[in-house]
Amino acid sequence: MIRLIRTGAPWLTLSFASQVIRGAVVMSIVVLDHCNIRRKGASMRWTWKPVLSSPEGAKYRAIADAIAAAINSGELRPGERLPPQRDLSFRMEVSVQTVFQAYAELERRGLVSGEVGRGTYVRYANLDKVPGSIVDKREEEFLDFSTIAPIVGEAHVQALRDMLAVLSKSRGLEPLLSNRPIVGLHHHRSLGADWLKALGLKASSETILITNGCQHGLWVALASLTEPGDVVASDHLVDSSVITSSTILKLQLRGLASDSSGVLPDAFAALCSRERVKVLCLTPTLNNPTASFMDEVRRRAIAEIARKFNVWIIEDDVFGPLVEKGPPPIAAFAPERTCYATSFSKSVMHSLRTGYLLVPEDLVSRAVSRLRTTGWMSNSFGAEISCRWLSDGTTAELIAWQRQKLGQRHKILERALKDFQKNTNSTSLHVWLSLPGLWRTGPFIEEARRRGVLITGPDPFIVGREADPHAVRLTIGDSVREDDDFKRGIETLAQLLSSDAGSCLPHI
Repeated sequence: MIRLIRTGAPWLTLSFASQVIRGAVVMSIVVLDHCNIRRKGASMRWTWKPVLSSPEGAKYRAIADAIAAAINSGELRPGERLPPQRDLSFRMEVSVQTVFQAYAELERRGLVSGEVGRGTYVRYANLDKVPGSIVDKREEEFLDFSTIAPIVGEAHVQALRDMLAVLSKSRGLEPLLSNRPIVGLHHHRSLGADWLKALGLKASSETILITNGCQHGLWVALASLTEPGDVVASDHLVDSSVITSSTILKLQLRGLASDSSGVLPDAFAALCSRERVKVLCLTPTLNNPTASFMDEVRRRAIAEIARKFNVWIIEDDVFGPLVEKGPPPIAAFAPERTCYATSFSKSVMHSLRTGYLLVPEDLVSRAVSRLRTTGWMSNSFGAEISCRWLSDGTTAELIAWQRQKLGQRHKILERALKDFQKNTNSTSLHVWLSLPGLWRTGPFIEEARRRGVLITGPDPFIVGREADPHAVRLTIGDSVREDDDFKRGIETLAQLLSSDAGSCLPHI
């Protein structure tokens, strides 16, 4: 038996129990969910008791079926947020993976949609009119400013058509059918090394590994350099993948104070004086989420401190190609202790997951073992397209196109938000927007969503127990494809920022 109970409490509690009655397993789930703040004074208590016909069903499917039935009956309404996965797993005494599978099943059915940093929400879609593969479709009722992705257009579609036509006639595709070498095909690495040399790095095919995107490269580097318990430093607001990876690898992550130019050298040196720091993880070019940008002077200072205290550096430069004539990477100043990762996923197209990981020579064998463990080898077909585009100039053309489009959108954004404090760059895919007045991030995000705009708060990026910085991240790439929609969404946010926070808060 599954029983869901909703109350008007602004928090959620669940309990899970099972017992044997007449030879069958009966499960009880009690759910206390928050009240819907948009229905003032309405009675929100209800009970639902479906009976499981078989004791052998998977737990995740039972959870998914229970939630699905509540959605289909209208008792869970469109726009309502489901409990966080970790909370649900703890209160139900099941694994996070079980809840993850349940939510994934619901998303596969098209009943919910989820995004890191926003949560999982009941969809508005009319499932009778929506075909399959709904999880691959956009939430058309929302303007999504929460996902970082480069802008794409007909130029990308045509480039892909042309390349597929070339590949279909090529007689040199046999190497792509091999499952070796693990580090990537030699000509893929050689062309990648040439591209990194243009960025100011001393790269060779012997010290470069082809990865499945930049995040894969960062994981390989972190797993190669650390042991459980090691201290890892980063910006106090950092890409959520660094936080997740540190948790999985059982590392002690320390946040460093920063400003619009990135991590403060004095803060880094002070931490190294107090603790044995093993690795510093940095995104010196357009840090996610703050869009901070290190100048050359600070990059040199960070490199020198790392050398003084014998600290490894992992440099995430996934946004680097977007910046024309930017300063050299930190890896150029401390190549003997820096693992440098980049890819085309933020500068060319999100689905082009070819990444490059440049490591010091004495770290190659260890990095290769981690690469093998996490994916055996990179996708050779994607790497082949990447290398051919590097060779024929397509990559350069698409990056130049991206810079131009981003410049146009930044002009729209600047006109609409000129009166508000923000940190960004003319070729950045995201903006760090400070909230004015009495606004706090939670109510602001919820009110923006109510008005049809999705944005990301600081929670996924906060290291440790740092305070809420009262700012949000806006993305300006292809998650909102049309310029008119982009303008409309930004103007909606500008109106919200100018409004009285108190007038938008729920009355419970």
